[in-house]
This record gives sequence, structure tokens and C-alpha cells, in this order.
Amino acid sequence: MNRNVVYIRVLLVVLAIVILLAFSTRSTPRHQSDAWLPSSFNPVGAGNMAFFQTLQDMNWPVERWREPFSRLSDYGTDNALIVTRSPVGWRVAFSEQEIDLLDEWVKKGNTLVLFGSLEEWDDTRALLRQIGFAVPETASSLSDLFRPIAPEGEQQIAPSPDSNLTGTLVLPRTNPLPLTYPSGTRMLWQQEGRPYVLEIPRGNGRIVCATSERLLSNAFLGRGDNLAIALQLLTPGGHVPHHLFFEESHHGFSAIYALARLLEHPGVRFAGMLTILGGLAFLVSSLVRFGPILPLQRETGRSTLEFIDSIADLYRQADLRDDMVKYLFDETHQRVLQRLNLPATASHDLIASRLQQVNPRLPKWKKLAQRLDSKDTTLVAPVDGLPPTGWLRVARELIEIKSAMA
Repeated sequence: MNRNVVYIRVLLVVLAIVILLAFSTRSTPRHQSDAWLPSSFNPVGAGNMAFFQTLQDMNWPVERWREPFSRLSDYGTDNALIVTRSPVGWRVAFSEQEIDLLDEWVKKGNTLVLFGSLEEWDDTRALLRQIGFAVPETASSLSDLFRPIAPEGEQQIAPSPDSNLTGTLVLPRTNPLPLTYPSGTRMLWQQEGRPYVLEIPRGNGRIVCATSERLLSNAFLGRGDNLAIALQLLTPGGHVPHHLFFEESHHGFSAIYALARLLEHPGVRFAGMLTILGGLAFLVSSLVRFGPILPLQRETGRSTLEFIDSIADLYRQADLRDDMVKYLFDETHQRVLQRLNLPATASHDLIASRLQQVNPRLPKWKKLAQRLDSKDTTLVAPVDGLPPTGWLRVARELIEIKSAMA
């Protein structure tokens, strides 16, 4: 008893918590985090959806790239590929073969644009070394371990005096690019002689490296001249590339972004909470018997042989037994006549033949009638005095015929 009370109280507490969570998530949307990877799928501050949609509104040939790099050559030359790498939460690393494919693709006359923490991961370190930067092979060196972390906040970066470019670049506090960059590199935006945006010629193409992936992010795209600067980096000489690809196959979040955006809808969250509520109620209610147990109060105790006792009493009361079977016979007789559409004066021979045609498996009607219909002068024996072992079988056969005529 006490255990059931505890279960009921726990269930009520759980239901109350779930209901509060359901209405709280329905009334106030969850604060979106900026910890997601930069992607044109991502609508939060760290994503690039605003830049992608802006280029679409400007009728730029932008596409999401989720295919192997070997297929980039199918689009010819004068194309651009944007690769972003966040300092947190990256998913799929570039293989050595993919780095070689990117390098060859650039040399044929295309543009590779790299945004983000390129020195934080081994695969992008290998890519920088392939380009010509002097960076360590791994991220485990003491110099990287004790490298000063840029303070939080924003910083405004001016263009390099030799670049003949205009505009103020607004970025979060971040470390500059490596100072040992390849020969022939143009420093586009810098601060105190430290590069933040570089342009590197590579064969017939070029590579643009920016120190922060937030240059294209939804939160920083409208700061300063970031949008105009991004357009300048993608259109050298004012020429729009034939195809501009946003590389997203290495984010590994194409399906999860769509699912996360679906779960952001208040109605979906509310329906999910109600589903959890129903599941908890079903689970707990199946384990708990609600309410106290009320024993049935009887004047006399229930006998384990009560059924046998009642049958024995009926055996001893021949008049009651015979009247019950006679009433059952009369009712069955009327139902048979109605079902077979026969007159009330129909003989039992006719009824028996028609029942045999309708359902051959039914008990023999004429035999029952001879034992029970006292109005028939051909009766062998009246109902009075049916042996105790025979009346129960007769009742069962009558009930079977009556049920078949229902």
C-alpha cells in the first residue's frame, strides 16, 4: 500500500516537471548557440547562411559542395571553392589525396578560399605546408601549447598599404596568419605588420587565406566592410567566378543541421514533450495500481466448490430444472420458426429437414422435440423426469441451435 502511494507521488512529480518543460520551451524559444560549425546550412551567429543567401539574391552561381574533390575538374576553370574551419567542433579531416587534388585544381586556374583556424588541425597544417607556409607538422609542440590566446572582443583591421584595397575588416580577437608565407604572397589586410588576409598565387590560380572563419559569419558579415571585403576577395578584377562552391562535405552535419532546424520549431518541441509525457504516463500507470484495494464483503465465505454446489442444488430441484429447459425449448422453437419463415403449425419433421438443409452440423431437432414438446402426441417421454445426466446435454444442444438462428 505504501509502495503504491510512493509510485503515485513520483508519477505526479514527473508529470508536473514535463508539463512545465513543455510550456516553457513553447513560450520562450531556446537560445541558439554559436558553437555550431560554419556552414551555409547554419542560421546562427557562427554560420554562413546570410552570406550564402545574399549571393543568391545577387544572382551569383553559388552551390553547396558535398561531393569528392575529384569531381571539381568537371566544371572547368575560373571557379571558386570556399573552405571554412572552426577552432571547435570540426568533423572530417582532409586526406593527403584530397589536399593534392585541391592543389592541382587551383593550379589549373581556380580559386581556393580558406577561412578559419588553419593552424589548429593537422590536416589544414598539411594544406598550408603544401601551399608553402612554414608551419609545424603537429599541434603538440610546446610553442603551440603555450602560444598566447587572443583576448575576447572585436578588432578592426586595416588594409595593407601595398594592396590598394579599401575597407575596414571587423573580426573577433584572433591570432594572425603565420609570418613565414610563400614568396609572391600579397598581404591584403594586416595589423601592425601581422597578416590577417593573404593572397597566394598558385600556378594559374590563386589561394586566399583569412585568419578567422567569422569573416563570413552571420554575426560579423554586417560589421564594418566585411561583406564588401568578402566580395572583393571572390572577384579579383570584378570578375564573378563561373561556379562558387561552399565546401560542406567535411563538416559532416548536413543531415543534423536540417534536424536541428526542425527541432527549433516551437510546435515540434511541444509535440515532443507531449509524446514524452504520454510515454511516461503509460509506463508508470502500467506498473502502478491506482487507489486502495477494497476487499469484497460477503455474508458467507466463497466456497471453492461453489459451482459444483449450485449444479447439485439444481439437480435436486427437478421442477425448476424441467421448467428452465422447457422455457429454453419454447424460445428456441419460436426463433427457429422465425428464421426459417415457417408457420406456427409446422411439424417438427419439417423443421428438422429444413434445419438439416441450413446447417447439417446442428443437433437433431426432432429428437429434442420428442423429448420436450408435450403438445405432440407422438412424444416418447415428457420433459418431466429428465435424468440429471441428460438435461444438461439437452440444454447445451438447444443453446447451440438458438445461437445459430440468431
